[in-house]
This record gives sequence, C-alpha cells and structure tokens, in this order.
Amino acid sequence: MQLAKLTCITALFLLAVAPTGHADDHGTTLTGNFTSGFQDGPKTVRAVFTRPEQPGEERDFDVVFYFKFNGRDHQYRGTAWGSLEASGELEGRVQNESRQRTFTFRGEFEDGTFKGTHAEIGRRGERKTGQLTLRG
Repeated sequence: MQLAKLTCITALFLLAVAPTGHADDHGTTLTGNFTSGFQDGPKTVRAVFTRPEQPGEERDFDVVFYFKFNGRDHQYRGTAWGSLEASGELEGRVQNESRQRTFTFRGEFEDGTFKGTHAEIGRRGERKTGQLTLRG
C-alpha cells in the first residue's frame, strides 16, 4: 500500500513539473510549422528537445528538427537555450546533416505556443529565412 502511494505521488510530481509539450523518455516533442522564403506555404516540423547527457555544458537542451523540404526528409541537430514552459524565451542553433549549413532560431512562448524566426548564418552574417511556430 505504501509503495502504491509513493508511486502515485511520484507520478503526480513528475506531471506537475513536466515542461510544455509531449514529454517522455525521448525528451519533449513540439510540432508545428515553418515558412521559408524558398518555398510557398508553411511546412510541417517536429522538434525533439532533450536534456544534455554531459552536465555542465553551456546549453539547456539538445534539439533535433525533423521536417521535409524539397521532397527530402531532413534532421537538423543542435542546441537550445531557454524555456519550454507556457511562456518564456527560447533560442538555438542547428546544423544540417552534412554540417555545412548553420541555422539559428529565436522567439518566445506565449500561452503554450512558440512563435519565432529562423535564419541562416553565412559568409555575410545571419540572414532571416522564415517563421517558426511550435506547440505541445
């Protein structure tokens, strides 16, 4: 009986402190869309945020963005800083599969929805490439 109570209390605690989005053993998953100046219409994106395995790293999350662009599946990996809560700022940096291109994203959560921009870092600095919206 005591074990059942402890399990129930632990489960309620974990639910109370879980971040916005679908959280499981694989991190927090947010879905949404992005726009790109290179294609018409919004594209679907899924972002999985996990805590880094190495403590003391200068990041809050590891992140992988899964999306389809120009008919191909992509996985851009990187790091993010900030909050996944219902309100607060979030920003990050990811690279494409070949690590030849680097993109940033930044924005904030309001009422559980992240709204921000993404940009590519090139030889001439950072260039805005579109909008990004994510929710749990």
